[in-house]
Amino acid sequence: MNYSPQLLHDKLAVALNELASTHKFLIGLSGGLDSVVLLHAMAKLRDQPGTNFQLRALHINHQLQDQAQSWEQYCLSLCARLDVECTSTKVEIAGSSGIENSAREARYHEFEAALLHDEELLLAHHRDDQMETLLLRLIRGSGTRGLSGIPRNRMLGASRLLRPLLDIDREELQSYAESEQLIWVEDHSNKDEGFDRNYCRHSLLPLIEARWPGYRESWSKSAVLASESEVLIQELAAIDLAESVAESESVVSREKLLALSEPRRRNVLRHWLAGLGAKELGWNQLQQLSNEVLLGTSGQFIAEDFQIFCFRERVYVLASQELERDLEKIDLGILPGSPVAREVMLPGNGRLRFGETQGGGICLDKLSNLSVRYRQGGETCRLAGRPSKTLKKILQESEIPPWLRGRIPLLYDGEDLAYIPGLGVSEGLAAQGSESGCIIEWEQPDLTLLA
Repeated sequence: MNYSPQLLHDKLAVALNELASTHKFLIGLSGGLDSVVLLHAMAKLRDQPGTNFQLRALHINHQLQDQAQSWEQYCLSLCARLDVECTSTKVEIAGSSGIENSAREARYHEFEAALLHDEELLLAHHRDDQMETLLLRLIRGSGTRGLSGIPRNRMLGASRLLRPLLDIDREELQSYAESEQLIWVEDHSNKDEGFDRNYCRHSLLPLIEARWPGYRESWSKSAVLASESEVLIQELAAIDLAESVAESESVVSREKLLALSEPRRRNVLRHWLAGLGAKELGWNQLQQLSNEVLLGTSGQFIAEDFQIFCFRERVYVLASQELERDLEKIDLGILPGSPVAREVMLPGNGRLRFGETQGGGICLDKLSNLSVRYRQGGETCRLAGRPSKTLKKILQESEIPPWLRGRIPLLYDGEDLAYIPGLGVSEGLAAQGSESGCIIEWEQPDLTLLA
C-alpha cells in the first residue's frame, strides 16, 4: 500500500477536527515509534500556515528499564529539535495488580495531573493496538463494553483524552517514520511473548492476517456495533433504574428489580453501582447478587468497598469504610436538671440530641452516671409498659435495619440499660406525671455509598 507523510498529516487533521474541542494539546511521549510519529506529525501540522494550536509533551519515566534514563533524555532532545515544550516526571511503580496495570495507573495519574485548563491529552494508540485489545478482551470473556475496544476519546479528570491515530495501521506509522528519517527508542520487553499482548502481536495476529488480510476492517466494524449495543444497554439500564430507585439513589426497590428479567436485573444493578462510584463486580459476583441476595438466599452481599443489604423490600448499598468504623464508649456524666438542650457528637456515628420534656422520656432526677455504649450481645431491657426482653428481640421487633443494630447508641445509667433512642426508656427510669424528663434522639450517620 502506498503511504506518504502528507496522507498521514491529512488523516491526523481530519481526526483532530472530529475529536478536539480545543487548540491546546499535551502529547504523551514514550519515545517509541508511535508517540514519536504523533509528536512529529503534530509539530508539522502546527507549523503549517493557517494553523493555530499549542503543543506540549510529557514523558513519564517508569524507572523499570536500565535504559529508562536515556529514553528520557532522548525525548527531551527530540522535543527541543521540534520546538515543543517537554517535561518529564518519574513515577514509582507499586501495587498488587501487576506491573503493567500499576504502570498504567501511575501513567494516567500523571497525565491527569499535568493537563492545563482547556488542554486535551493526545495518545498514539493505533488500529493494531485496537486489534490486540479486542482479541485479549474476547479471550477474557468481555461483554459489549469491553468489545467496544479502545475509545477514540473519553473524559480524563476535568479534561479529555483523544486518540487521533486509532484508525491508522502501525504499518503506516512505520512508513512515515522511515520517510521522515525519524529515530525512536525500542523497548525490548515488547518482544517478550510471556506477556499476553506481545504474544497476540507477534504470534496470533500475524496468523490471522495471513488467512484473513482484511480482518482489521471487519473487527473494527464489530467494535463499532458493540459500542452501539452498549449505548442501548446503558439507556435501558437508566430507564429501569429510574423505575426502581426508592427514597434515595442508594436505595432501590427489591420488588421492581425482581420484576425484571435476569439479564435486565444484572444490567441495572451494574449501572446502579457504577453510578455510585463502586468498583465493578465480576460476572460471578453479579450473578450472586442478582440470584441469591435479591431472591432471599442471603440478605447481605459484601464487596471490597461496599456492602448491599436487602431489608423490607428495599435494597441498600452502604460504604464498607463507614460500616467497619470502630465505635467508642462515651461517658456523659450527670445530665443537668433543667433546661436540657445539648448535642453530643458520636465519633463516626452521628449525634445525640437531648430535649426537655415533662412526664416523658428519661427522668433526670433518677440518673446517676449516663454513658453511651454499643451492643455486645446478651443485653436485656424492660422498656416502660412492656415485658422484659432481650435487646436482640427488641431490635428485631422494632424492625431496626440489621446494619444499624450494632450502631444504635445505647444509653446506660451506671451498668443498667436505661434508654434506646427511638424505641423507649427502661421501666424504672421513665419520667412520670410532673417529673422533668429528657427525650433523646439519635441523628444517624450517612452510611450510604455516594459517588
